Amino acid sequence: MLIRRPAVGGTLARYLLTLLLLANTAAYAADDQDTADTSPTHFKSEVGLGFTSLAGNSDSQTLNANYNLEYINGRYKTDADTSLLMAKKNGEEDKRKISTNLKSQMMIRDGYYLYANGSYIDDRYGPYYVDSLVSAGIGYRLFSYETFQTLIDIGPGFRHQDPNLDEIDGDIVKPEVVNEGVLQSSVTMSWKPLKTLTLDNKINVVAGKSNTTIQNDLSVTNSITDNLGLSVGFNYTYYTWVPANMKNFDSSTIVSLIYSM
Repeated sequence: MLIRRPAVGGTLARYLLTLLLLANTAAYAADDQDTADTSPTHFKSEVGLGFTSLAGNSDSQTLNANYNLEYINGRYKTDADTSLLMAKKNGEEDKRKISTNLKSQMMIRDGYYLYANGSYIDDRYGPYYVDSLVSAGIGYRLFSYETFQTLIDIGPGFRHQDPNLDEIDGDIVKPEVVNEGVLQSSVTMSWKPLKTLTLDNKINVVAGKSNTTIQNDLSVTNSITDNLGLSVGFNYTYYTWVPANMKNFDSSTIVSLIYSM
């Protein structure tokens, strides 16, 4: 029998993300003392709405919504995204997943950059209810062509996970609170083989003492008009440790209409 209990609040997660936002603000303010950069300013935002089919620890169909933001000013770049997945059965909420990510980069020289990253996930599909992370490190632009780019970065960080107090056959799924240092690394690739077609893939690894998480996000977007596109995405997350009676992976296939502004 599955009994729902409220998960411990993500106060620490929100506090860590607030610190990250303050650090980014300070970094931009410090740049006012440097020599002016003549690189153009770029701003792009996208809103998506679609249908998701889930497999793994949950088999259901649900609606999804997401918002992505990209801002480039000189040698600084900031990417932010928020997504929501929600499923209902018999008119009641059955599962949900809310995720927020923020990543800022500062180009140094010869393709190298420094980055700061923060994420917060409230996930009722997987074994962990609240998972938050902050990290910082160095990255390198491995390929930088007009139609193909690859970035790779690595750095230390800190992870906080709230327990999952649900019960399966009388046993609490995950009673412990996790606070630990981690090592995070990611590889981000973007390929535009046609004027109207874009392929994006991101692999993110977070390694810690309690668990290592490997996540792969793959998407294909076809432009219908200058502002409207159709996107098909696949997400796969693998956990090296999960409680008994739970699977080591969660996956989702997403079809969305994307509106760019």
